Amino acid sequence: MTDSKPIVSPTVPRRIPWATLMLSTATVALSVHAAIEISGTWMGRVRIVDLESYGVRFGHLRDLELWRLVTSQLVHVKQPHMLSNVFCLLWVGAAVERRVGFVRLLVLWLIGGALATLFSTLFVAPPWNLGTGSSQAIIAIAGAGLWLVLAGVDRSRSLILPVAFSIALAFAIDLIHVHYPKPHHVAGVLLGMAIAVLYRKTARTPAEG
Repeated sequence: MTDSKPIVSPTVPRRIPWATLMLSTATVALSVHAAIEISGTWMGRVRIVDLESYGVRFGHLRDLELWRLVTSQLVHVKQPHMLSNVFCLLWVGAAVERRVGFVRLLVLWLIGGALATLFSTLFVAPPWNLGTGSSQAIIAIAGAGLWLVLAGVDRSRSLILPVAFSIALAFAIDLIHVHYPKPHHVAGVLLGMAIAVLYRKTARTPAEG
């Protein structure tokens, strides 16, 4: 359409994905710190209730502990899972950030990830209903990338491959462990797509770093 408002440049610049690098570094740093603090070793066993100081529930927000919307997405129960998440974040985050820019990538991570993480707490009984992990944010970023592909904004292999891999990996793990796609992962994809649509409607110029 002639009146469409692009959120990406016609040619994707080879900019450094600073937001993705920052979020990945923070994920490793806080997740390892929490594991050492709780178990004495970075690969030690951690129960989700042990992450009470970092995770999030709706009750925490009523108490205005808004910082948990960030820390909850950085810590993990299992550090091998953290490493796989960081790999996906680096790949799909960099691909999407190069198309939407630094600030929009951060918004995707924070808003998409936080809402999907909070949504995940609705399906678990207390005290295990503590939202943690970066999977929700990653799949929200992938959802935004999926929209860019489906809308024809960018159908390059450099975007399609990390988006497809991140979404397929999350759902494959769900199918293996619980035999259905987890609702918060589905929500993450939809939230990411919705945020990308909002970007498209409000953008007036190509995305800037």
